[in-house]
Amino acid sequence: MATGKTILCFIESLEAGGAQRQLIALASLLKARGYRPVFVTYHPDDFYAESLDSLGIEHMFLKSAQGKLARIAAFWKTIKSHSPYCVVSFSESASMILCTLRLFHRFLLIVSERNATHKIRFREWLRFQLYRASDHVVCNSTSKYDFVIERVPHLAKKTHVIHNYLDTNLFQPIHHDKSSTEKRLLVVARIAPQKNMLRFIEALRKVRDDGFLLTVDWYGQPTEPYLSRCKRQMEALGVCDILHIHTPISHVEELYSQYDGFCLPSTYEGFPNVIGEAMSCGILVLCGNVCDNNYIVGEASGNLVFDPSSVEDMKDKIEMFCNLGKEQLEAIGSSNRKRALELFSSEKFVNAYLQLMAQ
Repeated sequence: MATGKTILCFIESLEAGGAQRQLIALASLLKARGYRPVFVTYHPDDFYAESLDSLGIEHMFLKSAQGKLARIAAFWKTIKSHSPYCVVSFSESASMILCTLRLFHRFLLIVSERNATHKIRFREWLRFQLYRASDHVVCNSTSKYDFVIERVPHLAKKTHVIHNYLDTNLFQPIHHDKSSTEKRLLVVARIAPQKNMLRFIEALRKVRDDGFLLTVDWYGQPTEPYLSRCKRQMEALGVCDILHIHTPISHVEELYSQYDGFCLPSTYEGFPNVIGEAMSCGILVLCGNVCDNNYIVGEASGNLVFDPSSVEDMKDKIEMFCNLGKEQLEAIGSSNRKRALELFSSEKFVNAYLQLMAQ
């Protein structure tokens, strides 16, 4: 057991995001091992503040770090005052600053790549150059790892894959009556261009035109002007009574089992937590054939994978879902639960990070 060694966990904010949930999980597991995790944020969003409080995890909000120069100074002061055993960053902007500070002050630094990258523009090139100063680069998906070692070979020796962790005790099947002939589909994702809502709305209109009964609830942090564009599209195509938009909720585990299926129509992803959560809760998954999605759902699983750039393919897969009977959905859900138990292990997850910290 560690003897209260401090681990600073940098992330932009406590907004409702997958990276936040993963870093909270890591901090909780490290705390259980005797470490002292401290969250450090610099943008004012407290969606997960209650979760941190309930876990007894300290949180520092750097109020003064609102400009770039002020942020550098605030990070420097935080590191110097805490003398951390390790610094972990789940934020690209924070990682760039921390790598710069690492050139002037010695501390163990693990940076994390948590989203897909399609090409290297100047910002990506600069970030990857700065990563030379880090001790380890962690990718949460195999697809991102492959991209990094192919395009940035000088990082190959310090780059690792640690897939996301999922609490399968928290995310587990709960029986609900699903006898209605109308299928219920859940989406949990930010309302942003990456998540592909505009094409999804087009697909829903085609599903309706083909006579299928379906209702969809989308829970997610909205971004503008994309949300307004989506609402105009919903009104223009007449699907406002099919698709219902909700603000995020902190206890998302309570949602999944209320639905017949889960959909993530994103055009790209890193390693999406929500797909694993839906599988762990024993429901069917529909998702784009991007990044690590195929690996997560597994081959011949009964889940439905589509081309997210094709409205027609998305429509076809949604209609296949609508045609499935109760027994078929239950069989796929049972298989998904079994696969989730195989894939996601708290011991494997935390031990991988501890191994890097020990190197």
